[in-house]
Amino acid sequence: MNETCDRCGPAVSAAYRVERVGELYLCGRCASRQWRALSAQGWTFWPLGVHALAPQASAAPGYGPVEDAA
Repeated sequence: MNETCDRCGPAVSAAYRVERVGELYLCGRCASRQWRALSAQGWTFWPLGVHALAPQASAAPGYGPVEDAA
């Protein structure tokens, strides 16, 4: 993924994906400037290049603590 900052333009690589109804890509500088306002509106910040596991994935059959202990 070679996303660029939606505020700075194509010369600046994005460091964060911000999601709500749509998605934004922001560099570190723009993310730090906009973090408080966007978070207050319900936007979620995700660092790029980090793979997150959805909370419900650990509840899938065969992946819970009971099955792991057996």
